[in-house]
Amino acid sequence: MPEGDGEAEVSKQDPSTAAPGPAEDEVEEGEDTQETEDKEGDDGKEGEDGKKKKKEKKEKKAKVVKDEKMGQVKHEDLDWIWIGGADDARDRDALEKAKIRYVLNCTPVRSNGGVSNFYEKDPNFDYCRVAMGDNATETLQSRMEASWVFLEKARIREDGSVLIHCQQGVSRSVSMAMSYMMKYYRKSFEEAMAICKEARSQACPNEGFTAQLKAFDEELRNNPKLYEPIPPKRGKNYRTNGRSAMGPSGGVRGPSGPVGPARGPAGPSGPVGPARGPVGPGPAVGPSVGPAVGPSVGPAVGPAVGPAGPPDKRKAEKVGPSKPGAAGPSKPKKPKV
Repeated sequence: MPEGDGEAEVSKQDPSTAAPGPAEDEVEEGEDTQETEDKEGDDGKEGEDGKKKKKEKKEKKAKVVKDEKMGQVKHEDLDWIWIGGADDARDRDALEKAKIRYVLNCTPVRSNGGVSNFYEKDPNFDYCRVAMGDNATETLQSRMEASWVFLEKARIREDGSVLIHCQQGVSRSVSMAMSYMMKYYRKSFEEAMAICKEARSQACPNEGFTAQLKAFDEELRNNPKLYEPIPPKRGKNYRTNGRSAMGPSGGVRGPSGPVGPARGPAGPSGPVGPARGPVGPGPAVGPSVGPAVGPSVGPAVGPAVGPAGPPDKRKAEKVGPSKPGAAGPSKPKKPKV
């Protein structure tokens, strides 16, 4: 028997001495690869989910289109309030077009990184600064009270609109506007936030301001006496050229342009009515002349001579007795023969 055949038979008969077949290795390797594929699949899903969430967040952020210009509050009682940033506070033409006379600056002074009161020396503008930083540790209470006083002055005078601004017009200015709406117009936190977002799409107070405003809202609702009486409707005392009708000191400001005619053209004359209405039941005319005044002429002349007074002795002494014969008894006449 050949050697090669014998070795072949031994290897077939003694399987323990034989080397492991390729099928067993393939099974074990297959299990390992399947486990790793499962793990990789799970990791891949988690990675994909994370990427999707990030994309969704980015898409949400991208959907918020920031307003480039200041926004007017779209509310019938609050449409005199505008919210903006530093660029809006600098744009004089935009301020005049929006009839803005009052500017509430919610930033520190310029030397501390704040925004300047650009037209503070102009008598046509009235400024108020409530200095605060845009960080969660700032307390709002004292700033809110100062803002309310200024906003109420603008509301009562009715001679111009108000711009509330900070650096970006996102957090500080929005917080002051919201606090005023909550205190004076009884808006809830959510209502005030919605009104501000409609005026300024990027409106979003920081976490610290949001917490303080929510606490303030709860305090007002728990104690309604803290609310201010709702203000009356505000008039529209503005001139057509965008300037206010009131002067810087509160008095009426004269027109800047040429004075028009004192009186407009007379309208067409209508038909002339009756000169006199119908006579009523009473007397047509009262007595033409009142009672005559006293006698027209007094007595023509008084007595010609008054009663004779007592004889004057002095005259009697001066006048002596008349001459004899001058005034004696008359001689008897001789009878005619």
